Amino acid sequence: MKPEEYLADVEIHWCPGCGNFQIREALVRALAALDLPPHRVVLVTGIGQAAKIVHYLRVNGFNGLHGRTIAAAAGLKMVRPDLVVIAESGDGDLYGEGGNHLIHNIRRNLDITVIAHDNRVYG
Repeated sequence: MKPEEYLADVEIHWCPGCGNFQIREALVRALAALDLPPHRVVLVTGIGQAAKIVHYLRVNGFNGLHGRTIAAAAGLKMVRPDLVVIAESGDGDLYGEGGNHLIHNIRRNLDITVIAHDNRVYG
């Protein structure tokens, strides 16, 4: 697959120079390199600027509650182990509210990719 096949044709509302652009670009290149069909990928997000990424890609998406991104991704992976599940979360969403979910899901060792958008302004 080509990276362009994962990009949604929508206006992006991140600030110019925001690191989220590079995360989106790296994710798209990785998905293309792995030749994953968009219908097999599910992107689970929480809230905030990082969560907007689900709207900017042509994959399945789910916006969850603050701090519960990994919990939602874990539930999805347990029900549909055939899907590629990626949890994307901002630093406050992942490290603050969702810190316990991160620790417990490391222990569970589910096949979930977790990507942290850390803009270094949390707290």
